Formats: sequence, structure tokens, C-alpha cells
Amino acid sequence: MLGGLAFYLLFVVTFASFRVNNDGLVYYNVLRRLLGEHVPNAYSREFGAALFNVPFYAVARAIRAATPLDSAFGAPLGEVSITVASAAAVILTLYLGWRILRELDLPNGPAVLLITLFGSPLFYYAVFQPSYKHAVDALFSTLFAFLLLRTTERADRRTLLALGACLGVMVTIRYVNVAFFAGVVVAFLVRRKPRAVGTVAVAMIVTAAVILSLPGLRGVRYSQPPQPSAAAAPLEAGLLPYRLEHPCRELYLTHRLTLTQCLRNRLGVELAPRAPVEMLVSVRRGLFLWTPLTLVAVVGFVLLYRRRPDRRAFLGGMLAAAVALVLIHGIWGGFWWGGFSFSQRFLAALFPVFLLGVAEIVRRFRRAGWAVLIVCTLFSMFVAFNLFVGYKGESEKDGIDTVFRLYTNGERTPTQLVRLVGRHAWARWH
Repeated sequence: MLGGLAFYLLFVVTFASFRVNNDGLVYYNVLRRLLGEHVPNAYSREFGAALFNVPFYAVARAIRAATPLDSAFGAPLGEVSITVASAAAVILTLYLGWRILRELDLPNGPAVLLITLFGSPLFYYAVFQPSYKHAVDALFSTLFAFLLLRTTERADRRTLLALGACLGVMVTIRYVNVAFFAGVVVAFLVRRKPRAVGTVAVAMIVTAAVILSLPGLRGVRYSQPPQPSAAAAPLEAGLLPYRLEHPCRELYLTHRLTLTQCLRNRLGVELAPRAPVEMLVSVRRGLFLWTPLTLVAVVGFVLLYRRRPDRRAFLGGMLAAAVALVLIHGIWGGFWWGGFSFSQRFLAALFPVFLLGVAEIVRRFRRAGWAVLIVCTLFSMFVAFNLFVGYKGESEKDGIDTVFRLYTNGERTPTQLVRLVGRHAWARWH
């Protein structure tokens, strides 16, 4: 296990981005504002991951104040701390996943954990885009799975409150994580303990309310960050000039916006009935196409569900949570492709489901299962490294077919890819 963790940390140091960029700047600015720094442009939409990063950033700030060291890996120490926090989140995720597998008597060696990590979208956003929130999102979803397993065994009040608090934090990381509550409902209805659902719900609401009140104490706006192109866009096109400091009601009265437009601009709510299907099987960002190990894992999870009727409450709850998370993007899926992304980053929180499925595949099929899982993982890493090194004319509209056209059109060869990746690794260590 220590060897597996050492391998992952070596991979992080070699390839990780230590700069904060894109969406990561939103969470980074909130973090700095919460710690008392002057940051004029701070917005508190889905900022929960920033709270996990607080101690890491505080340590970096202390080091910077006490020593002449103010940068590392070509980035300020504050930004480096976010990558460290992301790596810590992944290690904690793997630990919790190991605990879950052990309690279910499933294969739980480091190879099972690491192949699930590198065969799912999580590794890309934990290493290549660590300032995003997906590593922390996966950590809390795995903690949710661990606590749900415990509560379905023995629903004591303390564990129920912990489960609800975990859900409350998850909602502040991504609003759509409220879908995980469906897993609680199903799990405790199977166990015929409806009062437990109420306990979890109260803890979730209270925790989320407390966390969501924190930015207001620092004067941070409860809104989405402005988009540069929106200021010049006409209202007739359905685009709102981003005066998001105003409440929705005032926006409606001032601009005669529809309720749908208000919800879209305040919370990101937008009907997209095809989004759940597109997120799974589309060429553009389909989870099963970009990271086929996840499809194999779903098959494994179904096999596990059928084999373990004694764990039906827990497994049924996880299945309900996974389905609900996918389906909720039908009403919250106006941006389902996630911009410049690898695979389906909005489903990275399903890591514990993938882990359970992979473990069952390994237990049931052994060498044949390992062969399939390794091929799937190598495929995904091949695609990921092509995005990592980039290519001419890269666009957020590109699908996985674009990556393969680089090779069919002769623009790139596998040898060239290896050289580009090796050049980056060499530069990092020298």
C-alpha cells in the first residue's frame, strides 16, 4: 500500500499543475477572502471545496512569512498548497475506499484502488487540474459511502448526524450533490427506518446553512462570477449582463427576465433533458467512451448488488444516489460538457461506485478482469495525456474522435506523444 501511495505521489510531483486557473480561481479567491486577504473579485458559488483547502493554504502562508521561500515548482506557495490539498484529498479517498472494500470482503489491494483512480475521470482533475473541486468532491462522496455503509449496519444517532453533515458539505461543493440524498431515502426505506431519513435531512440542512453563511460574514457575493462575453450580449438572446450582486427579484423587475433565466444565472439551473444521456455516451464528453473502465465498473456493481442481498440497503442506496446524480443534470445540465474537459468531470463523485464495481470484477473474473481493466485504463490515460500536452486548434467542442484524428491524419504519432510527455517529466525534475 505504501508503494502504491509512493507511486501516486511521484506521478503528482512529475505531472501535476501547481498553478491555480480557470474555475479554480473562483474557489481560490473565496479561500483567500475567508482568511482575511483583500480580494476584490470573490464569488461564493459552490465554494465548499475551498474550506478543505484552508489549512493547507494557511500552512503555506505561514511558511512564506517565516522563511524566504515564496514559490516552488514555478508557482507561488499559496497556489502550490492547493495541489498539495488535492493530493491529500485523493489519498484520503483511497483510504476510505480501502475501508469500504475491506468491510465488504472485496479485493482491496493498492492495485484495485489505483486502477480505479487512473481509469476514472478523478485522476485527471486531481493531477492535471488540481485547483478544481473534483478531488474534494470525490473525497466527500466516498466519505458519504463509508458513513452510509456504517449507518445501514447500525443507525446510531451520531453516525446519522455525521452522514447528514457530510451531505451538507457536499451540497456546498456542488449544488447537484443534493441528489445523493436519494441514496439515504432508499437505504433507510429498505431498512424500514424512516425516522433516520429525517435525522439525516435536518443535519444536512443545518450544516449547509452554516457553511453557506460564512462568505456573507466576509462580504463575499453570493453569485456566479461574471463572464466577459455576457456584458455585450443582448437580452433577447437569453443572456443576462452579469449584475449578479442584485437579488433575483430585482433582476426580474429590472430586466423582465423569466424565472428560468433567473434560476439559470443565479444557480446554474437550466433544463437539458438530453444531458444525462450525453454525459454517459456522447463522443464529446461521454463518461463510458472517454473512460471505459467506468462502464466495466457499472457492470461489476450490478453483479455485486445481485450477489450480496445482505448488503442490499447500502448497495441500493449507492445505486439510487448514482442514478439521481446523473438524472439531476437533466434540470441542471446547461453546461453538461464542462468546457475544456477530460471525460465527464461532473460525475467524478461516483468514484466509490466505480471502486465497488472494479473490486467485484477483480473478485469474479480475476486475470481476465484485470486484463480488461488495464486495457481500459491505458486507453483513458492515452487520451488524457494528449489533452495534457495539447494540440493545434484545440477547442472545448472537441470530442474523443478529435484526439484519434490526430493519429489517423498523421498530425501526431505515439512516439511523438511519448517524447512530449517525457520532455515535460524531464523539465520538472531538472
